[in-house]
Amino acid sequence: MGRKRTPTPRFNLAAHNAKEKDKAILILLVLRYNGNLLRWSTKEKIAPRFWDTKRNRAKITVNNPSDSYINTCLNDYANKAIEIYRRFDGEISVADFKNELDIAAGRKRRQEVDAPDFMPLLEFIDYYIELRRDAHNAKRGTWKILQTCGNHLKSFAQERRAGKLDYEDVDWNFRHDFEQWLYHPPREHSNNYAGKVLSIVKQFMSEAYERGYHKNEIFKRRNWNIKKERFSKQVLSFEELDKLNELDLSDNPRLDKVRDLFLIGAFSGLRFSDFTRIRPQHIVSEDGQQLIELFSKKTNTQVVIPLLPILRAKLEKYDYTPPKISSQKFNEYIKEVCRVAGIDQEILVKRSKAGKRIEEVRPKYELITSHTARRSFATNFFQLGLPAVSLMRVTGHATERQFMEYINVDKRANARSMAAKVAKLMGQTPLRKVE
Repeated sequence: MGRKRTPTPRFNLAAHNAKEKDKAILILLVLRYNGNLLRWSTKEKIAPRFWDTKRNRAKITVNNPSDSYINTCLNDYANKAIEIYRRFDGEISVADFKNELDIAAGRKRRQEVDAPDFMPLLEFIDYYIELRRDAHNAKRGTWKILQTCGNHLKSFAQERRAGKLDYEDVDWNFRHDFEQWLYHPPREHSNNYAGKVLSIVKQFMSEAYERGYHKNEIFKRRNWNIKKERFSKQVLSFEELDKLNELDLSDNPRLDKVRDLFLIGAFSGLRFSDFTRIRPQHIVSEDGQQLIELFSKKTNTQVVIPLLPILRAKLEKYDYTPPKISSQKFNEYIKEVCRVAGIDQEILVKRSKAGKRIEEVRPKYELITSHTARRSFATNFFQLGLPAVSLMRVTGHATERQFMEYINVDKRANARSMAAKVAKLMGQTPLRKVE
């Protein structure tokens, strides 16, 4: 039996006098599911004249630009409602649903059973994951990673330790055996993934250590972690982006939409989770310039970027509401788009599999994903001469070192660019002839 279809949360204004256009009215989250009707107060208020009844969001105008914050809150509440629905597979009463929303919003604390004076490692891992999942600022991606790593530890314990694994068992032999287990078929994880899992094991051990459950400090050793390997990531140059833009896909709406979405990402620098949720209210004008202003879904930080001509054209095509598509489907279809566009250069790829470095030659289109758009933005505009600090305000990198590691500047292209700039600075004579 397939999974139930997840209902879409909506936002409505509470009952009010239609003539009162300027009075702040409470915004309600409304969700219909399994014959139930959930109405939950967001505690956000807005004047009806600033409310878009078609999109169920605040209008962003010169008179109320701050209401973009309200929309960010509403989007967050909608995501929390969807997460709760999926967690209970829809089998939850309206009263319990409201209680879960209150907890997720930080209005209530879950009634916690006092943690016992001692919990074995595997039991503590379950407890800690539950604690993180129920935190008012919990992010699904974070606690799901903890859950996945916890499952790895349990599977390892079953296969290699007769189901037993406790704090005192986490020694150097365990670290070696567990790392090799991650590399072993059928898992065959990469070196970097194994490093991530071991860092989560370190987190579990540290949290239990702070609670006084053990005194094993092996996880504090510097060589506990696995050094992260950096592999070059693909970017599409401005010329390759032009190829995509000029591609006639009028007879294939599926690929046409994916191509447009990719270009929106490549000329905005936003993550897939952000550029796919751009809406009219995110477009603002300042000093005659149109900008995109929103809060990043991943970091909840404000991002303001210029509405470049090609970006404006693509957004106008969809009335500033980009088409919806899952990231999995997007990554599948964008490869097809790039293949049709002739982006098929043979690329030597280095990667890690089962803990070993391997090299293989693959056509470039097979390596393109949604994240390529964001990386292409950073790389292309850096090579165009924009300061790293300006681009970092869009990409969110904290240091220039992080940013330089993120972008992918081709060494040959970099050398050609240097030669051209030096020639210009030195009057077309980059190498002075010695008489």
